[in-house]
Amino acid sequence: MKKRGIVADYLPWLLIALAFLVIMILVIFVLKEKGFSLINKIKDLLG
Repeated sequence: MKKRGIVADYLPWLLIALAFLVIMILVIFVLKEKGFSLINKIKDLLG
């Protein structure tokens, strides 16, 4: 019973962390597909 309560307390945080990791992986993948021109544009703006 006690373990179930601990898991129930941490489960929302674990799901949030997992969703965050999935989103970050997708963002990195999209940036690798399109991102080199985007990085060059940012460098042009800053430089």
